[in-house]
Amino acid sequence: MLLLASLAVVAFITIPLGYVFLNAASAGVDTWSRLIQTRLLGLLANTISLTAAVTLGTIGLGVSLAFLTERTSLPFGRVWRWLLAMPLAIPPYIGAVVHVAILRPRGGYLPQFLENMFGWSGNTPTPFGFWGASFILTIFMFPYVYLLSAAAFRSIHASYEEISRASGRGLVRTLWDVILPILKPGIGAGALLVAMDVLSEYGTVALLRYDTFSAAIFQQLAGRYDRSAAAILSGILVLLAISLFWGEIKFQGQARYYQIAANWRPSPLIPLKKWNIPALAFVIGVVAMSLLIPITILAIWTIQSFIQPAYLGGAFQVGSQGLINFIWNSIWSAGLAGFIAVLLSLPVGYLAIRYPRLITTLFSRISQVGYALPGVVVALSLLLMVNRFLPILYATPLIVVMAYVLRHIPQAVRSSQASLAQVAPTMEEAAQSLGRTSLKAFFQVTIPLIMPGLLAGGTLVFLSSLKELPATLLLRPAGFDTLAVRVWIWAEEGMFTQAAPAALVLILAAAVPLYFLLRQERA
Repeated sequence: MLLLASLAVVAFITIPLGYVFLNAASAGVDTWSRLIQTRLLGLLANTISLTAAVTLGTIGLGVSLAFLTERTSLPFGRVWRWLLAMPLAIPPYIGAVVHVAILRPRGGYLPQFLENMFGWSGNTPTPFGFWGASFILTIFMFPYVYLLSAAAFRSIHASYEEISRASGRGLVRTLWDVILPILKPGIGAGALLVAMDVLSEYGTVALLRYDTFSAAIFQQLAGRYDRSAAAILSGILVLLAISLFWGEIKFQGQARYYQIAANWRPSPLIPLKKWNIPALAFVIGVVAMSLLIPITILAIWTIQSFIQPAYLGGAFQVGSQGLINFIWNSIWSAGLAGFIAVLLSLPVGYLAIRYPRLITTLFSRISQVGYALPGVVVALSLLLMVNRFLPILYATPLIVVMAYVLRHIPQAVRSSQASLAQVAPTMEEAAQSLGRTSLKAFFQVTIPLIMPGLLAGGTLVFLSSLKELPATLLLRPAGFDTLAVRVWIWAEEGMFTQAAPAALVLILAAAVPLYFLLRQERA
């Protein structure tokens, strides 16, 4: 029964992806030729260069901030740990809206301030193009690397540094030769998450006028209605994502990293001395750009929408739908996706942990292929499949929920496996010896023990689904607007003040589950 359930989960994940490749292979020669001659090489160069720049930028920023907050005498370290993690609650496209309003060459807050105060009308840094997109994505995605690196720094045994320093290595060589190799798994996992998010990012690159595969696929689907071209571009994008998976596996290699279990003690903090003020200024600058400035600007716009009648109606009512409808649509669809993802992850995770065989390990790996599926690819695959085989679901909110589950189920699978791995099989065996069936033992003994992990997995899926933009834009039925969709529509039309209340509510809704996850991680 468990094997059949796992097989059904794997089929749910792989069949839509296979259907995309089938449609790409069956596309006409003319479509292939047109894409190769006009767009393919440019899109490939743009996507790879942006992914590389953001991944390297987040590694540098995340690891350095983790080092400062966890290993040095930086003042208010506990406060910075929370503030540096909170940008994960801000979707990058909302951050892009704020920074465009600040930096845009004509009418931006910064150019206007410089001209009014100093009479200076020269060029300011532009938020558009490659460098603008790289900057925005880096400052809103670095927490992936920061959180994993900070956790690794906290777990390092003091004896590693002591032995290295006793062998004649200085601080810098100790960090490079001893500490960084221990951080390698965390850095690799965080960098992979960043790279996958960059590949799937649509809202930010579209707003900042930088053409990537995700933006091009969206244009083919929503603008030109050319599903064959979209399938070709989607197939190439998925292959690019799979190559990143392979690269991360090669980066980690066969090495294993173990900590000394007995007599563990943390490493002493490194005094910053004369570097105290520069380090504090660096951390404050990052927190300001990634958290304080966006929240402040959105709060000001929200207040303006309340006090100016011209904005009040548009910000809280669109046709028959109001802000409450957008909030409810976001919460119930993301919540249902989190529940379904956790439910589907249980048979796959249980088989992989309790019965580690080639087939169960294969099912576990395949179930995590969602990491390689950008939102636009998920939307295309479901459009093709549902139109042909399940037309009853077309133009209903359930297809949006299906997209969320398909896209984010790997987060639930990993949480389920991690939780099950910590529960000894003898617990279930003891329950069965007392007369309970294996099913009753699972529900009465195992489920309560792994519930915190299941809640964490469901919360991750909820958080990710709440911010999902391209799949929701392409699949939503008429009249079904989520907070993410409504923010994007207003922002794309330049109506930033109208977008602010919905954007602020979206950030607050995402901050609640993020706070829960951070509390659990600290515990």
